[in-house]
Amino acid sequence: MAEDIMNLMDTIEYGFLDEFGNNIVNNTKKWDDEFYDFYYLLSPDELLEKKCGVCWDQVELERTLFEEKNFKVKTYFICTYDGDNLPSHTFLTYEKNNSFYWFEHSWNTYKGIHQYTSEKELLKDVKNKFINSNITSKEAFTFIYEYQKPPFHISCKKYYEYCETQKLIKLNEPLYFYHIVDRKADLSKGLLSLKYMYDHKLFDLFDKNILKYKDRIVNDWNIEKYKNKHSLTREEFMDALNIFRGEYGASYIYFFRFPLYKELGKKIEDLLKVKDIYRININDEEIQKNIKDIFYGYDESNSDNKILDKEYYENITEKEYFKKYDDSLVMNFSKLNHISIAFKDDYCLIEFLEKM
Repeated sequence: MAEDIMNLMDTIEYGFLDEFGNNIVNNTKKWDDEFYDFYYLLSPDELLEKKCGVCWDQVELERTLFEEKNFKVKTYFICTYDGDNLPSHTFLTYEKNNSFYWFEHSWNTYKGIHQYTSEKELLKDVKNKFINSNITSKEAFTFIYEYQKPPFHISCKKYYEYCETQKLIKLNEPLYFYHIVDRKADLSKGLLSLKYMYDHKLFDLFDKNILKYKDRIVNDWNIEKYKNKHSLTREEFMDALNIFRGEYGASYIYFFRFPLYKELGKKIEDLLKVKDIYRININDEEIQKNIKDIFYGYDESNSDNKILDKEYYENITEKEYFKKYDDSLVMNFSKLNHISIAFKDDYCLIEFLEKM
């Protein structure tokens, strides 16, 4: 029966008709420049009449056809968030005789009915194929939502917004990073960035946490206007962080790849008497939705200014990571590579953290 539905879908052309009845997929400029302005989600009857629709339209027709034959189906929206570049796709799945099937018509490269032993295997395969088929930045986030039938005739923007309210699917393997927090700290909201403290006029907390940067700003970072300056205003501290670290400089919260342990040295042993360790899973899709930037840092261990990436942290062992830690240094963390995360509201929700 699924094959019969595929035969019917083969009468549908991929694309969208403009006001003149022309498929704009054949007009690259119009497709790129105007699709988002005049697109609206077609109903199944409209798609059968027009014989032309994108994957969003086609899946709604597929949903109707499968449900008419009493198939239990699920529909999914996948999208990569990469600045203004938002490649997306929708697809339908069904289960039969303890197997799971990906029914694909509009994505020509993978057109067909694909069988899997589990739903997770299916979704991971589609996600990998989708990521590999789109040119995006290396660290862009890709999400899958299981979505129910949307309202017809909604715009492209409204369609994205609707799908983003649906069930987020979690497929990623965990990747943990760690942060140390004073046991007396108020974590009712979570970990606050310096920008959050400044914007919300938490000046006592800001002043306490910013002082550690003064020597680096006036002596080490080669920021000409602040060299050898005796005192800095709060605004100058914020400015210096953004000059040295980019637009999210004051928003970043820092995390180590592995938890500190007392055997590293006396400083760490004493530190852990007054601080707790929390971890965050940066591969958790719900957390990724709340991240606006991750900077994976420079290779502090070798001091060659090499920029690190996610793959470095995925592959390094705990032994290698702490190999160059030096407890005798004044700045004893300076040889530990770390990542910097900027969260959407400039703080890390307490729900994202797990106390060790």
